Amino acid sequence: MYRIIIGLLCCSIFASQAQNIDVIAFEYPPYLTQHRADQGEAVALLQRAFAYSALSPEITFIKSSAAQNHLANNDWCLSFFPPQKPTKQHLQIILDDKKIPLTLFRLAEPQVFIGKELADKVIAHLPMAVDDRKVRSFTDFGATLKLVDTIEQGVSLLLAQKVDYIYSDQEAINAASQKLNFPAILLQDSAMVFYRFPIAVWLNTQCASAVAIESHLRQQQYSIHSF
Repeated sequence: MYRIIIGLLCCSIFASQAQNIDVIAFEYPPYLTQHRADQGEAVALLQRAFAYSALSPEITFIKSSAAQNHLANNDWCLSFFPPQKPTKQHLQIILDDKKIPLTLFRLAEPQVFIGKELADKVIAHLPMAVDDRKVRSFTDFGATLKLVDTIEQGVSLLLAQKVDYIYSDQEAINAASQKLNFPAILLQDSAMVFYRFPIAVWLNTQCASAVAIESHLRQQQYSIHSF
């Protein structure tokens, strides 16, 4: 009973002193989505990072095509969308050891899909991959890049044969295919993995709560990368 009372008192103290932290997110299920109670795996990991603290993440979803302009205004604290050109004022907080492999996806064919077949191909990708060196290198081999707001939009374009490939990961492809009621097994991923990215959130060290956020996460022994 004593422990229960102490626990309730702690929760009451945290609630009374809770400090809301604005977090920018974009639609990228199953990692980030407005259509799940936990708002996706990445948000669940972020909420866990601030459990039992006075910091309370408040998630705001915006279109990925508009996210970069929002970040450029510097009026943000945490963001799942990476800054276009990270500087010393940006910190990357790794929320999980899991790394997500990015490959190319096409409509399934009998032949093995290596991923080197890029000449004259149109590749759908999210704006967050604009500065990905692998994405930029696609154009060096004759591919054209097509920005999309969501992987679901990319799958729709692929089904309509308006793009040849989608740059994504298997779980995101599965989520998009399920929403479109299209069997994901009919999409074929490349043998080549072009990049493995961590589930992470970015901190703008110029925001008012940055010191408290960084201090808490370091105490919790999260991996934090500076630029």
